[in-house]
Amino acid sequence: MGEKEVMNCNLFRKRQYSSLEKCCYIGEMQVHHCSKYEREFPFFREPQVVGCFSLDSNRGYCDDNHQLKYLHVPPDESKVNFDLNAGYEKVIKKSFELNEKLDNLLQWIIRNKKKIQVTRTTDKDVGLNTDFICYRGLLTTILVTVYEQQEDWQICATRFQNTIYLCAFNTEKNKKRQMDLTEKDKLMTSWGYKFEQYMTSEKEGQPPDLMVSVNEKEEYCSVLRSRLNRHSLVYGAEVDCLDPVSQKSDKSDKCSSLQHFVELKTSRKISHPKQERNFCRYKLLKWWAQSFLAGIPRVICGFRNDNGIVEKLQIFSVKEIPQEARGFWSPATCMNFCDEFLSFVQKNVTIDDPHVVYQLKWEPHQDIKLYFLDKCEEFQILPEWYIKEMTT
Repeated sequence: MGEKEVMNCNLFRKRQYSSLEKCCYIGEMQVHHCSKYEREFPFFREPQVVGCFSLDSNRGYCDDNHQLKYLHVPPDESKVNFDLNAGYEKVIKKSFELNEKLDNLLQWIIRNKKKIQVTRTTDKDVGLNTDFICYRGLLTTILVTVYEQQEDWQICATRFQNTIYLCAFNTEKNKKRQMDLTEKDKLMTSWGYKFEQYMTSEKEGQPPDLMVSVNEKEEYCSVLRSRLNRHSLVYGAEVDCLDPVSQKSDKSDKCSSLQHFVELKTSRKISHPKQERNFCRYKLLKWWAQSFLAGIPRVICGFRNDNGIVEKLQIFSVKEIPQEARGFWSPATCMNFCDEFLSFVQKNVTIDDPHVVYQLKWEPHQDIKLYFLDKCEEFQILPEWYIKEMTT
């Protein structure tokens, strides 16, 4: 089905969607070979921090920055000995079965509407002056799609007061992967959180407190505003830590830009060429996409052995990552594909109704399929409390 046909199909559904089936196929977006998107890098405005929030030890929303952590780098970066297994039996796990959707970001919006330029569109409706609202993780997923070989994805979209809300949902394949995790797999999923504990502290200038249990539920999230070509974006981004050495100012000033933040990652130490190729092709791609979207300039990686012992640290400049991975992927390809995806969504998610959901599904080596979901509670993105607040 061509683009014009999809548009016509949408116009029909706009008139009669209330009588449609629960799930109705609309059309698809072609996903071409990566070379199709290799052209001039599109305009991307440097992300601007417009706010932040924290999630406490029980995933409760807090309209503050109390979960912000400070970077603490050991004296000798080339020789460390971090045991990522330490204290695992006391780790407070985050549930991956519960989909919080956009709820925490929506709570921030309600409390901080003026920060994203609220304008009154009618006597009843209050609109947000942005085309899209989502999380950075969803945008990262889109950026790497043309290079992804294994993981599928599922995204839902709702247009409300002329802003499109995008939300990622677990696919059936991903749910099965989660259910099939071995005990060793579960241990390894906690290694990244433990590494963060080794590398961060609650207070500037103090060493990490390694005696407390790792709580995977806690989170600090920045809210960013940016633009990709003609698409304006507001998105939340969980960020790891602030580097207190990068700027001598108070905490609130440093939080105004993610140029002073650092991403923390772990990876298996590289011992032969195949591992080097895979590292450049897959890990550096995702690290670059994630950090670039937030405007974070550095990634610190803890290289570990198979037993979960970090033996050395290495700093990666986000600007230089594409050069290190040259020949495996292209930043321009990623951003151009994302731009086309957002254009496709904007053209086809046409019904302005907070209860109407469009579903986009993709599997590697396939095209993106678009569906219309009629009153499907499982995939409804916007909760009633948010709809009420935004229409009163």
